[in-house]
This record gives sequence, C-alpha cells and structure tokens, in this order.
Amino acid sequence: MSKEKNKISNEIFFRTIITLIIPITLQNLISSSLNMIDNLMIGELGEAAIAGTGLVNQYFFIFTLTLAGINAGASIFISQFWGRRDEENIGKMLGLDIVISLIVGILFSLLALFYPEKVMRIFVKDIEVIRIGAQYLKIISVTFIMTAITQAYSTVLRCTGIAGAPMYGSLIGVLVNAFLNWVLIFGNLGMPALGVQGAAIATGIARFVEMIFVLVNAYTVTDILPRKITHMLNFDFNYIKVYFRTSIAVILNEIAWSVGIAVFSIIYAQIGIKEVASMQIATTINNMFMVLSMGIASSAAIIIGNKIGANEENLAMDYSKRLTILAPIVGLISGIGLWIAAPYIVGLFNIDENTVIMTTNILKIMAIIAPLRFYNVLMIVGVFRGGGDTLFTMLLQLSTVWFFAIPVGYISATVFNLQLEIVFLIMSIEEIIKLGFGVYRFKSGKWLRNVLDGI
Repeated sequence: MSKEKNKISNEIFFRTIITLIIPITLQNLISSSLNMIDNLMIGELGEAAIAGTGLVNQYFFIFTLTLAGINAGASIFISQFWGRRDEENIGKMLGLDIVISLIVGILFSLLALFYPEKVMRIFVKDIEVIRIGAQYLKIISVTFIMTAITQAYSTVLRCTGIAGAPMYGSLIGVLVNAFLNWVLIFGNLGMPALGVQGAAIATGIARFVEMIFVLVNAYTVTDILPRKITHMLNFDFNYIKVYFRTSIAVILNEIAWSVGIAVFSIIYAQIGIKEVASMQIATTINNMFMVLSMGIASSAAIIIGNKIGANEENLAMDYSKRLTILAPIVGLISGIGLWIAAPYIVGLFNIDENTVIMTTNILKIMAIIAPLRFYNVLMIVGVFRGGGDTLFTMLLQLSTVWFFAIPVGYISATVFNLQLEIVFLIMSIEEIIKLGFGVYRFKSGKWLRNVLDGI
C-alpha cells in the first residue's frame, strides 16, 4: 500500500488484476473456441448449416445473456458479501441465483424442445435454414438447464476468488465437444455420420460434463458454500426484493440487449443468407479476440464489489481509474492482432471467395473499433455494475442499441440496400455514443454504491 489508504501500488494492482483476469479470460477464450470449433466443423456441411446453427446460437445467446444478467446481479451482492466475509449470505444468494436461473433455463428449454421451427422463423424465412436449425435446437434443448446450473456455481466461485475451477470445466467441455464433433459429425470410429445432429449431440454431452466438473469442484475446493439445500433456500421475500432492486435493471438490460443483437441477425438476413453466415463467422472470430475485454471487466466488477463491501470505496475508485487506462491499450493490441490474423483465420472456413472477402472486411472494421469496445465493456460490465450502478448501464445499453443501432441498421439494409460492410460500420457508431456517456458518468462518481443496505 502506498502513502495513502486510497491508493495502491502498481505491483498490488497488477497482481490482483492478473490473478482474476487470467482464469476468467482463459475461460472466455475456451468458450469462444468451442463456438469456433463448431463453426469450422459444421462449416464443412455448407453455408446453410453455418447459418442454421448460427441462428440457433442467437437464441442460445439470448438465453445466456439473460442468465448473465441474473448472475451479474447475484455477483454484485456476492462480491460485496465476500468483501466483508459474510459466508451465510453468500450461500443464500447462490440459492436464489440457482432458483431464478433454473426457472429461465426450463422456459427456454421447453420452447426449444416443443417449438423449434417457430423459434427459427423469428430469425429467418429460408426453409432449409429453418429445417437445419430446428433439428439442431431440439437436440440441444436440455443444455439450457445444465448451463443454468453451471453458470450459477461458476459465478460464486469467481466472486470468492476461485476462478480456476470454471476455467478448467470449460476446457474439458471444449475438448469433449471437439472430439465428439469429429466422431459424430463425420462418422469416425465406426459411428454413423450424423452431420448437424451429431454436432448437437456433442454439444449436449460436453455441457453435461462441464456441469458435473464445476459442481464437484464447488464442493471440494472450498468450504464456503453450504452443504444443505435448506440453507441455500433460506431466504425470505425481503431478501428477494433487495436482490431485484439492484438486479432487475441488469436482467432487463441483458434480455433487451441480447434480443437487440438477435435483431441485428434479422437485419443481416434482409441482405442475404451469405451475409448471415459471414456475420456468424466474423462474430465468432472477433469474440476470441475480445475475451480479454470480458476478463478485464469481470475482474473489475469483482474487485470493485469486494472493496465496496469492505468499505474501501477509495480503493475501488483507484482500481477503476487504472483499469480505464489499461482496457483501451489492451483493446488496441487485440485489434492489431485481429486485423493481421483475419484473412488467415477466415481462409479456414469452407465458404466461397466473396464470403471470405466480406467476412475479412467485417473483421477489419471490428479491429478498428476494438479499443472503444474494450473501454465500453469495462465501464458497463465492470466498473458501473461492480459499483452497483445498474440502472444507468441499462439505460445506456438499451438506448444505443434500440434507438440507434437497430433503426439505422434496418434503414441502411432495407431502404438504401447498402452492402453488409457499410451497414455494420454505420451500426458500430453506437460505440462512440456509449463512450461519451460512459466517460461523463465515471467522472461524476455517482456509480459507487453499497447494495447491501436492507440485508
């Protein structure tokens, strides 16, 4: 610690941040690799298969971001509880997180199981893409419930400083998925070639293995979590009310934002199926280069929450200021890497030359805006949420997506019939708008809040 109690040394800063960033980033990278492996292998089946499974991923994306909102809300409390070492309330918050997550997981699972074609028709009108996507969605329907359990336990482990177990769980899941894809999609080791069905089965098995690994580790590597279900469910109406008072804005934000991103896919589909495939590939590749942004942001949220819970708001502010410098620098480096690697990675996919060029151009635009995105992700997912300022983050996210990106994107694609690269570039201006409001909010200091009042 330096001269004042509201400052930290560079050594402590980097040691604290890196301890969390490395496992969280690796877990995000592993998860992105899972999608990359799926896309590469499914890509061998043609562009309709890529588009179909890619649009299913949009449905799963809505689910995972809804789940992310629930877990993010819980993590704000768990981080602050851990800051004051309140293990009893950590157990209660985990129980509430699991209950809410399971309700959402079961709902998405039932829709995927019984109405897969209707779900697909929301995104696209192409009969073949709907057929392939519905086939894939129905098989993976059970994974929504498994993912709900996995993410709830992963959240509490990360917030209490045990980020390794979720990371290794994701790694094992990716390895299982890659191996079973090779076996079931293409019919190796004497198995029939099941194509898209094989990819769905592989994904389901991989997510089950990941869930079991995380659950086992949650109760073997730490004694923080309660062993009795009755302890986890020992929360009353007031507890639920306090949780939703802070978390409802995060949950609504993630739902509306994820639906907005799904609407982006609908906009791209207005241009053409090749454009949908192109954006699916570009997004998957870009996510692998953006993992550090989520690693930094997630680490920031945990650390800031810990410091606020320990009544060390000055240290929370000091960490935040340093991270606002670190994030865009890392974003610039990631953007340069993406620009250089884009044509080589896209060349791995089984797509025609025009789609290769289009996808590479999209990735280069993504590379240019990477520093902006890193800063905005840090502010919205990390600093403001970690500080408990959930209402502002919701208003900022939703206004830029729904009142700017979607209208200008739709008009650009359907009225002016612009090509995909131009449409995407125009929609990306939302990052500049977020930057302006984010800087203003950060300087005001109004985002620092203790959410444990009332518990």
